[in-house]
Amino acid sequence: MTKKTKEFRNTVLVEDIPEYGLHLIFEDMPGLLSGIEECRILGPVKGEVFLHRVDGDVHLKGKIAALIVLKCDRCLEEYNNKIDVSFFYEFVPGQLTDKEKEITLGSKDMEVSFYSGAKIQIGEIFREQILLQIPMRHVCSEDCKGICPGCGAELNREKCRCRKATLENPFSVLKKLHEAAK
Repeated sequence: MTKKTKEFRNTVLVEDIPEYGLHLIFEDMPGLLSGIEECRILGPVKGEVFLHRVDGDVHLKGKIAALIVLKCDRCLEEYNNKIDVSFFYEFVPGQLTDKEKEITLGSKDMEVSFYSGAKIQIGEIFREQILLQIPMRHVCSEDCKGICPGCGAELNREKCRCRKATLENPFSVLKKLHEAAK
């Protein structure tokens, strides 16, 4: 069953997932990145999930698309970063006990999450996926020259205003002596 909805739901009740699965399409997810100061969302965030129950587990396959605005670490100018990512999670009922909190995970284990109670927090999954797509270093372009640390000139638009120190050639004294001897 596909539900196209304008109203974003943060949670899905496991009992609401029919045997054949539940397909949700969200046209916008407002407030998804509230509290994140390093970026802002430009336009609607579109998301889609397909939830399917397998015994007590829930498989979630989804995708999210958004346009976010970041500030370049080099020149401090804002630039747009397009996010379009697909993801998969397997939810297992229960939660880790204190003894199990420090375990070694394999690559397949990274797709497994736990849910307790009757709800799955899909809002947190969408938020996590966007945050995982934000680059560690925000750079508007690979050839960005940044800001001069001396004069503050934005080097992509203007030349450096620092006085260039003319390096005195150590042989210039000899040149002066040679010229004086002529």
